[in-house]
Amino acid sequence: MDMRQQRGHALKRLLIALLALSMPLAAAQGDEVTADQVVTALEGANGVHPGERRNHTKGICALGALVGRSEAAAYSRSALFAGDAVPVVARFSLAGGDPHAPDAEKSPRGMALEFRLPHGSLQHMTMINTPMFFTAVPRTFLDKMLALTPDPTTGKPDPEALKAFAASHPDHRGQATFLADHNPPRSDATAAY
Repeated sequence: MDMRQQRGHALKRLLIALLALSMPLAAAQGDEVTADQVVTALEGANGVHPGERRNHTKGICALGALVGRSEAAAYSRSALFAGDAVPVVARFSLAGGDPHAPDAEKSPRGMALEFRLPHGSLQHMTMINTPMFFTAVPRTFLDKMLALTPDPTTGKPDPEALKAFAASHPDHRGQATFLADHNPPRSDATAAY
């Protein structure tokens, strides 16, 4: 299995895990969504970019270390708070699947951290810079990706499909309003995650 296939399988496992968190609500509504549907919709909306991630495609990584305050050990058993330097890999990204997206785009910014703890353990944190996610259920995520699929004749999403999506998915409005009212952050370093 090559690296691209491994990434695809890893993404599917991650999507299944994320979808499972909200699946009871979706199943109760009769709107089950599969990881394959989401991956296909992401590729339909953003195109296929071999060797690239399907979402939060454009990004930059950084290496560093965190020295957690040992006083926090009174509240957490995590090795992050032992007072020792813990290596960390950070990835800052733009939402969406376009590896050439403009940096000034009004889209959520992501920050993912991988702390490399003693004895080979890893701790992950993934955050966005909006105070809410654009979906409460997997169906909204899938439906937005489907609405963003470009029309073959224009190469752009159908404005009517986007209007219909916005009208039928009220859980989308919070993040859309936030993004419309806020300029992109000046820097990943000044964004609040």
